[in-house]
Amino acid sequence: MEAKRWFVMLLGILFLILSAVPLLNMIVDPFSVFGDVFFSWHSYGMTNNPKTAKYAYVDGRRGEFDAFIIGPSGASVFSTELLEEYTGLRWYNMFNYGSNVAYTRILAEYLIENHRPQQLLLCLPAVSAVSYSPDIIDITFEQPLKPFWRLQFLFADAEFSFKKLDSLSSRSYIQERFDVFDAQTGGYNKTRRAAEPIGALDEYLLAYPEFADYDFWNHGMIYIEETAAAVAEIVEMCRQNGVELTIVAPPMLAEETQAYKAEEVKSFYSRITEISDLWYFITSSVSHDPRYFYDTTHVRTAVGNMMIARMFGDESVYIPDDFGVLLTGENVISVIGEGFEASAAAPLPESYSTQLPVLMYHNLDYEGTASATISIERFEEHMHALWEAGFTAVSPGQVRDYVNHGIELPERPVLITFDDGYMSNYTYAFPVLQRYGFHAVIFAIGVSHGKDTYKDTGEPIFAHFGHDEALEMARSGLVSIQSHSFDLHNDERFDSPFRLGASPLPDESEQEYLEMFRNDHAMMLDLLEDVGEVFAFSYPNGEIPQIASILLNELGVDMTFSITPGINTLIKGLPQSLLELKRNNMTEDITGEDLIRLISVE
Repeated sequence: MEAKRWFVMLLGILFLILSAVPLLNMIVDPFSVFGDVFFSWHSYGMTNNPKTAKYAYVDGRRGEFDAFIIGPSGASVFSTELLEEYTGLRWYNMFNYGSNVAYTRILAEYLIENHRPQQLLLCLPAVSAVSYSPDIIDITFEQPLKPFWRLQFLFADAEFSFKKLDSLSSRSYIQERFDVFDAQTGGYNKTRRAAEPIGALDEYLLAYPEFADYDFWNHGMIYIEETAAAVAEIVEMCRQNGVELTIVAPPMLAEETQAYKAEEVKSFYSRITEISDLWYFITSSVSHDPRYFYDTTHVRTAVGNMMIARMFGDESVYIPDDFGVLLTGENVISVIGEGFEASAAAPLPESYSTQLPVLMYHNLDYEGTASATISIERFEEHMHALWEAGFTAVSPGQVRDYVNHGIELPERPVLITFDDGYMSNYTYAFPVLQRYGFHAVIFAIGVSHGKDTYKDTGEPIFAHFGHDEALEMARSGLVSIQSHSFDLHNDERFDSPFRLGASPLPDESEQEYLEMFRNDHAMMLDLLEDVGEVFAFSYPNGEIPQIASILLNELGVDMTFSITPGINTLIKGLPQSLLELKRNNMTEDITGEDLIRLISVE
């Protein structure tokens, strides 16, 4: 009996050991295939394995989505939110790693049979005919859509679960390397990249050296027929089930096109046009500027938005004239035959970008000082020098329209800015601006609006203009009132705790900071509600924490200003070229001649 009892106990222990890993994997669910019930962190599972996690995500939400994006990671560029605006349908992005049209065909069949979509968008880059593989092996596990496919995840290495638990402690509002997806849309989480400033090309190449040393792998488009056959099956499934299908060939960096033979590309897309028309974006002026790309094979979301706008005929969005054509059997030879090899060598036109100097002023008085006060006389001299040299002072709205809509700026544009919102901006600067017909933007501090003492301290400060003055200047059409924050411009003498600009306090939790920053911005919106749209922000003290730049982007502020000197490069279609704009600080010792030399661009 004793031996039997020990045997039963041993079996029990073995059972517990054997069941511990499956139980752990089911509860922690590092691949989000069991519903991620306890953590609801689907983006983590998608980062580990987008095929399985996305499949499980949409499978648990049948009926929520009317349309799907399918294809390799290049399909991540298509915004589900923007497609929803144009079509009225609820889209989900099912893109996966690797250019495997064999898998895409199976996925399309599953979606059509189980989710009954109204539309599909198939991303079909040229590399689809380079790396076609019928074996469909995923990075970590075999693909789903097979009976009992979830069992393999029950017995996966427990290390995956432990890594997820460990990552929970460092999970942040700022997107991390283990959290690169937006689970609600299926797309990549681009919050960090959307908030990064982009300017001069040489600076961009320093930040992303992979563009300067480019080597694309390509052993030839040897799977043209196999890929075409898979596409033909997708087209036929859509036709039989009343699903509208759009096929898109996304842009390639010019250097990548050099890895292809024009005849092979022509042959591939000629074969596809025998099956269906498709939108062709591979070669255009966009291909010649790496700033339109996240890396050597993925275009930026802004370029995806251009593609969608072209497909839906939206002329309000900036789109280069040579960007995108509907490829058919009639024009495929001429479009690719004449444009592919030439595009790889053609120079980028200069008309897509311009240089913008920005001036930074603060207070004006009868005499200038060594601090942030410039004399009225010197300010007048600066404005006259700009006018005489042929500069046009533009508004921030004009600058934004240039980037977002391609509306041209004058030949020698300059942007005049004032920080803090002093009364002298209204009393002394505004009349000078009116005489010259110059635009300007004033970044007001909300808590000091209409005050001549510091908050509740009674300490005297330079007087700041209030609502009436702001309204008068805004209604003139010459002055835009924007945000220098409501109460983030602290004074170390009077504020305790002291916050350095938009930076978090040393002991402030991330959640506390997020709440504080959003509330601060909301108060600024309320303050300027009837003065005008608030879309620009000047960072107090020049402090630019990454979390603040991401938050501002989330809050719809698409134009931000630093205190770094220099000349800005604005790029049509790239909203990131409006971020952290450089400004040249104007002091009393800068003459009119000095100013013109400082901002003149050859």
